Amino acid sequence: MRSIDEFATLRFSTQDFPAEQRLALLGEMIGRRFLELDVKPISDQPPYAEGALRALPGLRMFSAYTLGLRLERRPEVGTGGQDWLCLVLVSAGRARVSGGGREIVLEHGEATLLAAAEPFALTFPAAARAMVISVPTAALAPRASQIDNAQMRSISRDVEALKLLAAYVGFIKYELTLATDELRHQAAGHVYSLVALAVSPDDTTTEHHRARGAQVARLRAVKGDIIDNLGRSDLSIELIAARHGVTSRHLRRLFAYEQTTFSDFVLGQRLARAHRLLSSANRPNTQISAVAFECGFGDLSYFNRSFRRAYGASPSEVRGSGRREQRREDQRESSSEREAPPC
Repeated sequence: MRSIDEFATLRFSTQDFPAEQRLALLGEMIGRRFLELDVKPISDQPPYAEGALRALPGLRMFSAYTLGLRLERRPEVGTGGQDWLCLVLVSAGRARVSGGGREIVLEHGEATLLAAAEPFALTFPAAARAMVISVPTAALAPRASQIDNAQMRSISRDVEALKLLAAYVGFIKYELTLATDELRHQAAGHVYSLVALAVSPDDTTTEHHRARGAQVARLRAVKGDIIDNLGRSDLSIELIAARHGVTSRHLRRLFAYEQTTFSDFVLGQRLARAHRLLSSANRPNTQISAVAFECGFGDLSYFNRSFRRAYGASPSEVRGSGRREQRREDQRESSSEREAPPC
């Protein structure tokens, strides 16, 4: 079992808790899993929150839609022997942030940086959506030289790195399994680079390093968007570029960094999805043409040629192999049931 420093996405909603236990259970969840934040109501009504938590090596992510809630970091709480920094990003509504004898108000799209070793409070007086991303100071320091100046300072919503950071973290929480240690560490490193770029956008000490991290993170977000829209017949590099606010030329360069192209990536993903569908025991009678069109292919002949070139077998052969494997599995289960001793 993984330690508290690493766990898959945990989704929660206070609506799932009894009203009289809502505050205690929410506090237990966030307190144990996320930097010992205390949860307090700001009215007589039970607090409301729904969101998700995820932890990777050296990275903790918390996002929620909240109403009438206050999160406090007490000064007597330790940080487990590690110095952490928290980037607070308000994506909708507003939040009051207090700490170090100061208070600032974050409007939607704005952010600030906080030191977890110091007491602070986040207050959401009305409906708001916010994200808290915590990283070790030691991981951020080599990437940004202005960490101290960034703390308790409002970061403008116009900083593009904030938008990219929110998209990338959302992709990590909800779309990526990250099944290997290498992938988890790489994803954490990309977040470090984006946080550094957001808190000190004018810092040029490690500009190349951080810019490359931003490029990788943007490409991952783009790939996730492509995968979500594979079935669209009008899927094009111009469409995806417009959705992400960049030029198609810029996207071509990003794919070129990985020695591939937009078209090759789309084709590979469409073929992989078609292979999964054809191999699935849940859809044994679906016509091959229907699978091809579902995966975004408008030309059945082109689909058949591309599929055989990629997998060394025709779509019908792959589907037949899947059916045979399912029959063998059914026979094994039936045999096991017959051989099972009576209870």
